[in-house]
Amino acid sequence: MHRALSGRRPRVGPRPDALLGFSAALLLAAPAAAEWAFTDVTAAAGVGAPHSLDHRLTPAREIIGGAAVGDYDGDGWVDIYSLGGNLSANSLFRNNGDGTFTDHAAAAGVDLPGTLGNGAIFADWDGDGDLDLFVGGIETTEAVMFRNEGDGTFTDVTAASGVVLPQDTFSGSFADYDRDGDLDLFAAHWFVSPRQTGHVWRNNGDGTFTDVDSLAGYVDFPPYAPSVGDNSFAYNLADLDSDGDPDLVCAADFRTSHHFRNDDGTFVNVTDPGVIIDENGMGTCIGDYDNDGDLDWFVTSIYGPTVPPFKVGNRLYVNDGNGVLSDGTAAAGVADGGWGWAASFQDFNNDGWLDIFHVNGWRPAYTFNKSRMFVNAGDGTFDELAFPLGCADTGEGRGVCCFDYDRDGDIDIYIANNDQPATLLRNDGLTNHWLDVSLSGAAPNTQEVGARVRVTANGITQLRELLCGSNFLSNDPVTAHFGLGAADTADVVEIEWTNGAVTVLTDVPADQELQLPQPGLEDPTLVPEPTAASAISILGAAPNPFRTGTTLRFALPVAGPVTVRVFDAAGRRVRTLADGARGRGEHAVTWNGRDDRGRPVASGVYWYEVRSGAARAQGRLARLR
Repeated sequence: MHRALSGRRPRVGPRPDALLGFSAALLLAAPAAAEWAFTDVTAAAGVGAPHSLDHRLTPAREIIGGAAVGDYDGDGWVDIYSLGGNLSANSLFRNNGDGTFTDHAAAAGVDLPGTLGNGAIFADWDGDGDLDLFVGGIETTEAVMFRNEGDGTFTDVTAASGVVLPQDTFSGSFADYDRDGDLDLFAAHWFVSPRQTGHVWRNNGDGTFTDVDSLAGYVDFPPYAPSVGDNSFAYNLADLDSDGDPDLVCAADFRTSHHFRNDDGTFVNVTDPGVIIDENGMGTCIGDYDNDGDLDWFVTSIYGPTVPPFKVGNRLYVNDGNGVLSDGTAAAGVADGGWGWAASFQDFNNDGWLDIFHVNGWRPAYTFNKSRMFVNAGDGTFDELAFPLGCADTGEGRGVCCFDYDRDGDIDIYIANNDQPATLLRNDGLTNHWLDVSLSGAAPNTQEVGARVRVTANGITQLRELLCGSNFLSNDPVTAHFGLGAADTADVVEIEWTNGAVTVLTDVPADQELQLPQPGLEDPTLVPEPTAASAISILGAAPNPFRTGTTLRFALPVAGPVTVRVFDAAGRRVRTLADGARGRGEHAVTWNGRDDRGRPVASGVYWYEVRSGAARAQGRLARLR
């Protein structure tokens, strides 16, 4: 028997769409206002981006689309990049912080009208502290590498980067596979020759990339059907064997999904054809669904009465802790996903257990098939509850991005459809507690991709690895989201940084966005260092650390114009506290812990700078919530 929606899961009986007609099932899909459910806010948010194609002469056009999410402008709010097809243009939806978005694609130089873009991902691949953009393409539309200029615009640097991908390119992923500190590119290609290279692109650290398939050992695939060709759809790179470097798994079509172990920068094919049996691997996601301390792998695949019938369906590959996978699909009850595409592991109800959402659809056999929401029961099994939760989207789903767009502590869903408008579903009605953890790393891996975060609460330890990978044509932000259930405090938060350092925090209050700088990253890279000529005296801040407010004190040797600004640990300006003339002597300004738009900032380390003419000085703050 299920408990109430606000606590764990909805009180429902047998699957309504299995017992009732379509109209009756929709009536059951509207839970009470106080219960956990999803609300379609596409129109209100202004993100119903069109995806439209002029004709359908190739199989690839039936598949393409996608979206990427990330805070490209560094204002603390996650933005959306949505592909539009060759009868429209791509959209760059800047998050306004009030539940709405504004399209800045044309002004930013990333609208790419009339193109067949396919899959996108945000990643700081040049290590300068802001998110760059990769966009794949098919047919005559080649992949594009966009560099973020830090002023709201992007520059096409594809030619200079050396990333030349003339073949059809689907999902992109980034990871530091060779552990040299920068993010390398992995590009999936579907329905091309098995001899085609261009999958593993090593970052040279100077803005250029080199195709290193053979050098990296990414050869001999598909592992047990070489005549089929390369049908790769989406990569995930994560440390499955917990040895400190990211291994590679790929969801691929026609029984060619594969698993490569990373041995110090060289990939070794360890695909077990007796285990990796998905017939048509499409979407993929990585997560510790059973909270046993290692990362498991979920792959969407076709299930249903087509001709010929597809009986295998989705696969949940369970990790034994050493990177050896076994098939746990039947026990988990997640095989029936229709014609599944992009997927994401997220704790959608904040109960401490990862759920699975994936989109669905294929014309004509799977038209109007609903998305799947597999809710984790906490005992190794899942309940499929898309209809009662209001997230049974019936569009031609291809990409999906799962992220907290309104910063209210739960995970919302953005669906990128093929030849149809996109959909934004807001997560509503939860009462469980939560904690978000994002990390600031030293350049060039400024988001600490590959770092691990563990949170212990309610007697359970949850593991997340920060990934910059593809759900299929789409990605989630590089943020670790944890549901804490009824616990209003996380007993322990442990971070394993990519440089080997470990940070342990205890008794961390729930319901906050925790932003932490890498140990040793003591000065924000974008804040000017104090100069020897500075005659401004920093007299300290009190209280420090602070929760609701603090007073910053400083002294000026002479009268003059003064600017006082606050920066976060990554060097991004958070608040201007003073900007005007001040007299000689001591001064004080107060800060209430909010940014320039009046929003409370997250817990973490901050810096304040006092500038007067050529003189400047800075002090350090710690915010607790």
